[in-house]
Amino acid sequence: MMWSELYRPIKVQQMVGNEGARLAAVKWLSGWVDGSRPLLLIGPPGIGKTTLVHTLSQQFNYDLIELNASDNRNKIGIETRILPMFSNAGLFGRKLLLFLDEVDGLSGREDTGGIDSLINIMKEPTIPVIMAANTKNTKIKDLAKICKVIELNSIPPRLLMIFLDNVLKKENRQLSLDDKVSVVNNSKGDIRSMLNNAQSKCAGYNSTRSDTFEIDIAEAINGYFSMGEFEEAENFLSQADAAYLDPRFGMSAEERRKDMINALFSSIVSSPIDLEGLAEALDVLSKIDVIIGRIAQNRYWRLMKYLDVMIAYGLFSSTRQKGIKYNQYGVIWPLMKHIFVRGQSMKNLLSSLSKQTHVTKSIFGSIYFPYLLQLLIDKKIDPREFSNISNLDEKSGEALTKEMDLIMGKKK
Repeated sequence: MMWSELYRPIKVQQMVGNEGARLAAVKWLSGWVDGSRPLLLIGPPGIGKTTLVHTLSQQFNYDLIELNASDNRNKIGIETRILPMFSNAGLFGRKLLLFLDEVDGLSGREDTGGIDSLINIMKEPTIPVIMAANTKNTKIKDLAKICKVIELNSIPPRLLMIFLDNVLKKENRQLSLDDKVSVVNNSKGDIRSMLNNAQSKCAGYNSTRSDTFEIDIAEAINGYFSMGEFEEAENFLSQADAAYLDPRFGMSAEERRKDMINALFSSIVSSPIDLEGLAEALDVLSKIDVIIGRIAQNRYWRLMKYLDVMIAYGLFSSTRQKGIKYNQYGVIWPLMKHIFVRGQSMKNLLSSLSKQTHVTKSIFGSIYFPYLLQLLIDKKIDPREFSNISNLDEKSGEALTKEMDLIMGKKK
């Protein structure tokens, strides 16, 4: 049995670190009354958010209903799953506690309305609701306003070392001081990762990355594609200052730059690689992307350690001697420059037209806009005249003209 499961706490007081956050959660649930604000737990994976919820439900004798919010991203999915629980809160006299994990994976797009729907539902809950998010990003800022927010931090190395020593003693296993320091440092405050790596080391497997140095993502990608031997190439990936992130939760600019899958994808598609090699490489990346999503969904974090080897082996044969170099963006600059300029002008135009037609920008742009352009062309209407009649600014008229010119140019 995995140590991370065997030594999962069954009481709140058995947990390690975040004492103030745990106490605040206990006070919230013990003082809960009908209509109380939901609890929002924010903190990185592996620090005990889910464990805290499970222990609270057991100690306060609640039946726990656990849902992954990111699996029901839109308004319909959220309301279909949650509203019936509120309506039948007192059925059979059982106390219910609803746990919504990964709320930062909900769609913030106005088309689907997952976040907005959740906010409306949570204004007057009839059962205790605890939600969890990995980061406090802009997507959930409005949700946080109606919740009691508790932030959990990574566990300090000192506490991790004490906990690790206790587990090793119970398992009658030994690790050298260097190995224990390596395991603790590589866990980066994640108890689950620490226990999985410690168990692997005791079993004779070195599952942790080299902690001697980390290579910048650009140097690591270039090194991997330039090496002729598999072991040398794989070593660059394993020592890269990069991560495997689930894009459902949104990423900062720095996180996006250090995302290994994104870096490999952008580097491959922007390099002069033959179509057969490109198809084979993208097939490997798509499968790895699916695996990352399933790891995050099922919380099988211990499987992350195999991704470097899987990628290194999967891409090796199709990418040797192809001149692939690191590129942060998936489009070459001469083309990207035009996309940026066009995107900015289209943004203002679609914003104005969508307001006048009472639909979202994405719906107008994808459904209505092509027909509007075709009508203007067929009826030979001057786009600048249309812009004036429609109370659009001068730049919108110029944008319309350019879009119509593109269409007519293609027909020629």
